[in-house]
Amino acid sequence: MDFIDRESLYGNQYNACALCEYTRELELIKRMINIANDAVEAQVVTDSWSFDGVCHSFAKTVVEYSKAAYDNVLLGNFHAVNMICRSILENCVFLEILIDYEDVELWKYYLVYSLRSTIFKAGRTPRQRDLDNLQEMYQHFEIDKDFYIKQGDRKKAYIREPYGWTYKVNTKKQFNFEGICKLIDYEAGHHGFQMMSDYSHGTSFHMKMHGSVFVGDMMTMFVNLYIELYRMVTLYCWDTADDSFDKITEEIEEIFHRFIEYEETNFD
Repeated sequence: MDFIDRESLYGNQYNACALCEYTRELELIKRMINIANDAVEAQVVTDSWSFDGVCHSFAKTVVEYSKAAYDNVLLGNFHAVNMICRSILENCVFLEILIDYEDVELWKYYLVYSLRSTIFKAGRTPRQRDLDNLQEMYQHFEIDKDFYIKQGDRKKAYIREPYGWTYKVNTKKQFNFEGICKLIDYEAGHHGFQMMSDYSHGTSFHMKMHGSVFVGDMMTMFVNLYIELYRMVTLYCWDTADDSFDKITEEIEEIFHRFIEYEETNFD
């Protein structure tokens, strides 16, 4: 039984038609998503409130968002794809920080930060039991008081900063995405994040007027999905990835290299 009336969907039909030229790329990206999904699911996690549990959550988010991006590509919702890719990139960066600094146990600070953020974003005065639970987490995870108590020389406590949970390794105390990317030497990630943020925040008039897709736009979407899926797998679940992962990446990269050569030949 068909549960979805395709005639009622809002997908851009003109852009969706452009996909006819990219059937090979779509097939490869979908296979890569499936391999990444299986590799993540094969990871054994016995405690969600642990380093393994937090990393698994981020990795699974990258996969699920990739599926959503792929579906929106098929619908021709290319602006939505770029918004989703922005979230994928952000989650992948967080995953890398947690893995790179496992010995510092940043995952504990992330969990506490996340709980506090949820409590105080509810739009009302926090319930006492929620504050008590937060205090218990401070004690259970042996969180440094410097993290959640305002320091005299600062406007607010680290736990109140957008990326404050990185304060133990963020020596320059740059609690913005640029500072986060610098922690893992991924300045290119910040540049991509800025570009894709224009889709999320609606700050680019040009992008709003740019209603249909061109070759460069399509390849950029594929590249963004590929890069973050590749980073996630190699960071988190390389040991459980199917042997065909290497073959898929080689085929995709060959397509990208041919596109780059074409661009350089025709536009340099």
